[in-house]
This record gives sequence, structure tokens and C-alpha cells, in this order.
Amino acid sequence: MSQPCVLHKQTGTACGECGSYDPVRERVLIVKLGAIGDVLRTTGLLAPLRARYPQSHVTWVTRAPAAPLLERNPLVDRVLTVESNYLEFLLSEHFDLALVPDAEPLSAAIAALARSEQTNGFVADGRGGVRPTNAAARDWWRLGLDDALKRANRRTYSDWLSRICDLRMPAAPPMLVITDDEKHDAIRRLRQLAPRAERWIGFNTGGSSRWREKRWSRSYYAQLARLAAADDPDAAIVLAGGAAEHVLNRELQHDYPFVDGGTANSIAQFGALISVCDWVLTGDTLGYHVACAVGTPACCLVGPTSPWELDDYGRNVILHASLDCIGCYHAKCPLSTTCMDVLTPEAVWSRLAQWRSAAIGRGATGGAHIAIPVACS
Repeated sequence: MSQPCVLHKQTGTACGECGSYDPVRERVLIVKLGAIGDVLRTTGLLAPLRARYPQSHVTWVTRAPAAPLLERNPLVDRVLTVESNYLEFLLSEHFDLALVPDAEPLSAAIAALARSEQTNGFVADGRGGVRPTNAAARDWWRLGLDDALKRANRRTYSDWLSRICDLRMPAAPPMLVITDDEKHDAIRRLRQLAPRAERWIGFNTGGSSRWREKRWSRSYYAQLARLAAADDPDAAIVLAGGAAEHVLNRELQHDYPFVDGGTANSIAQFGALISVCDWVLTGDTLGYHVACAVGTPACCLVGPTSPWELDDYGRNVILHASLDCIGCYHAKCPLSTTCMDVLTPEAVWSRLAQWRSAAIGRGATGGAHIAIPVACS
């Protein structure tokens, strides 16, 4: 500190006389750089971490695009980005514990440079490679190298995280702080666009530039919107997405009178938009993790990635095709009919009846992983 603290300013109490001083016992470093959705779902570690180390100081190193996810989080004391001056801090400070759940070379190199008494996860091996520091990290690493092991895995991502970081506590949802003002702004904006709507259903069209097969068919969105409107005529259906979905969302408005939620929103604006929806439809992407973080029930459509690694947190429905190749992680599907093609609007809608009713009232929807037979297509 180079200036008086808030309590000193308010009361004039000197440091040696202060009864509110809460000393730091453990200094913890988290290195999680990307992707942005994975950074958000890794925030589920924070509550168990603070439960084990209630007097800890937490520094998180990430990439700049993910920093807004963390900067308001009350369980993160400091956010450093690799695009800024972060090495000066790491090389001059001491940490009791470093958590590095990714085998990414840069993350492992940062872990090797940091002065930490203990590192859980991955570090650089000094020969251009990466070394797991415990059995859980080694097993997770093997999943990334073996397609058969990856498809056979039934542990969730948060379960793996807790094992790699040696927290061994129940999974907690990710955390994203959205202010009341941001929620009110989102509601005001939607009421301007759809003044007669009593509820809002979010359709997040966002997908991955790396896993293009995550994306649902354009024609399916309008078909599902018509089914949703017939079931709940007082609801407006809001399109959401990022900059990569600008053209798609504009085209979709020719297919159905969607409400345009915008594709140039900040993280906070996107989170606020998702938070005021009664439920959302999304793929396995940032939109799903945002819904988990803000408590909005979500129907997640999963194709080439592993549906079993997604937590439903007792309120979400995760749908995937009943195919042996699910979780293939192919960037381009070699088949004429893909796993996402099998998830037709009719097949999806038929499996959401009971869940939808509870979601509208924000009741105890219950979570589920549901495999849709290919015959449904």
C-alpha cells in the first residue's frame, strides 16, 4: 500500500490500532489464459478455494479478452494479463500455491517462472514440453491425446478441475458479476424492442471458430422459434451472439421476427441480457457458461464436444445425439448428416416440456443429460 486505507480515511485509526485488519495467510496464483468460456467456467474453483483458504490473496493471470470476466469478481484480488506487465510481478513475488489446470505451453511456462511453494496442474519441463504435477493432471492430459479415452470420460470439467487443483469439493457454478443497473438497462432495451412481451427467451447463436460443427443449422432457429411462440405467445425470442454472429443474426431476422439482442455487447451487457431471459437455448460455448454463472436455465445443444464434461448444476438440460462419434472433436465432420443435424427443432422441443414450465417460473427445473436417438430426425 502507498496510501491510507479506506478505514483510516473514514475513522483516522492508525494501522497498529486497527481491529479490522485481516492478514493474508496464503498467496495463490491461478494461471488460466483461455478460451474465454473456459476461463469463466474455471471461476467455479474460487468458492471452494476460498472455503479452504479463507485468508488467501488470489492473483489470476489470463489474456486481455477474458479480463472483464474476472475484474469484478469479489473472490479475485488481482487480475494480470499476458498482454501487460505481468512478469515483473510474478518474478518479484512469492506464492504459496499455483493452480495451472491447462497444459497449454504458455500457461506451463508462466507456472515454471512463478516462485511458488506448490504447483497443482502443469509446468514447463525445461525442454520445450509440459509436465503434469499430479496424477489428476496426468489423467486429464491423456484424455486430450486419446479420442477413445475422451469419449469414454464421464467426469465433468469442474470435477476434473477440482481434482487437478486438489480441492476435492463439490462443483460450484461459475461466477459473473452483473449489476442491477446493467440488468435494468437490458430490460429497458428489450421492452423498447418488444413492448408487449411478458417474458423473454434467449437464442444464443454463438459458436466456436475452432469447432465450427458446434453451430446449429440456420433453418432450425426459426423452426424452434415458431414452436416456442405457439407454446408461449406472450414471450419474445431474443437473438444473442458475438461479433462473429453478426451476419447470421441479421439473416435470421428474415426467417422469423426475432428481437435483436445485438452482437456488439460488452461482457457485462451480454451477461445482463442472458440474466433477464427466462431461459436460453445455446450451444457449448460462452453463452452456456454465462447462463450458468447468472442463474438462467439453459438448454445446451452439444455435438462434437463432450456433453458429459458439462455440468447441468441441477437446472440445465444438455441435449446431444445418440451417436457413437459424439465427442469426436473434429473441426469438420466427415459425415453428410452431422450430430447437430440430428438435433432437429421437433426433437429438441419434445424433450423440453416439463423443463420449460419450471424454467419460466425460475423454479427447480432439475438438470439432465439427454441423448436424442437418430431416428428422431
